[in-house]
Amino acid sequence: MHHKNLPQIQVPSTMKASVYREFGGPEVLRYEDMPTPEPAKGEVLVKVLAVAIDYIQLHIRHGGSGRIGSSQESHYGIKDPPHIPGGMACVEVVALGPNTEGIEIGTRHLVGGLRPGSYVEYGVVDAKGLQPRPDGRPNPTAYPSAFTPEQAAAFDYAPVAYHTLKVAAGLQARETVLIHAAAGGTGVLAVQLAKYFGAQVIATAGSEAKLQLVRELGADVVINYRTDDFVAMALEATDGRGVDVVWESIGGEVFTRNLDCMAEAGRMVSFGSNSFTGMGQVDFWPFWMKNLKLIGWGGVSNTQSRAPEIMEELITLAQEGKLRPVVRHVYRFADASEAHRLIEERGSIGKVVLTP
Repeated sequence: MHHKNLPQIQVPSTMKASVYREFGGPEVLRYEDMPTPEPAKGEVLVKVLAVAIDYIQLHIRHGGSGRIGSSQESHYGIKDPPHIPGGMACVEVVALGPNTEGIEIGTRHLVGGLRPGSYVEYGVVDAKGLQPRPDGRPNPTAYPSAFTPEQAAAFDYAPVAYHTLKVAAGLQARETVLIHAAAGGTGVLAVQLAKYFGAQVIATAGSEAKLQLVRELGADVVINYRTDDFVAMALEATDGRGVDVVWESIGGEVFTRNLDCMAEAGRMVSFGSNSFTGMGQVDFWPFWMKNLKLIGWGGVSNTQSRAPEIMEELITLAQEGKLRPVVRHVYRFADASEAHRLIEERGSIGKVVLTP
């Protein structure tokens, strides 16, 4: 295939992609050939350099039903297979469709919403988010030049960590925050940002290797949730007062137990259910008795998290070496099923990333 506006680069007419043709476990992912897309008006063709995997991709691959519930099925647009998973990707512009002024070939960006998905060699994306801002500030797809493509794909979850902690939960200096799954791809960023905000960090993880990582990132107290009672330890660490903020993405029993270690007027920000069990039944008595606040995060909040002032601050922190993603597992698209399996078995540390 030969794309207009890019005569010096030959783009193949077919490409490789990881796709599943039925819902199920990691084994349903297949590595297949398919036509390379072409950019239409207002679209850009990009070469995918790296893709970060998150739990939503696993939920959707399972089909959602009975795992994340009907409301999430509707929210995330789960459709019948075949389907190519989509996640945040580090990409390089290789061809331009009409009406894409201001975008340069060869520039790198961090994008979501790739079509036909992200586990592909090439994809198309709307040009609007890639075009430079008139004021020169970072746009939502800004690429931190200090990072490799794999690190950049993982860093693309920094706005989530920032917005959930600072904007949604209102975390302040000298407050205490309980961060669950602190050794996960977004958790490691949350630990670093919470320390940057001046908070005391209590972090949970499920192995000694994961606990060691979050210690190195600055966590004040670490808890092995597999062997220790995180509620008792959080209360002990706060002299019985409880934590001011809970950063919650686990769901299930963990969600309800958080209420037992929250301080008066504490806030819990919930933005997912990595346990695959949904939220279960919630006892609202602690909310009434302790004046607690539950904050949901997602959808529009994800767009707001990429406001220029937030992106500017995050990129500055990255360039100064004060905020770094952790990537210890990199797989090829051909091995996407193994990457998904590693995450489901809770064997990953930091973000798991795919490359072509």
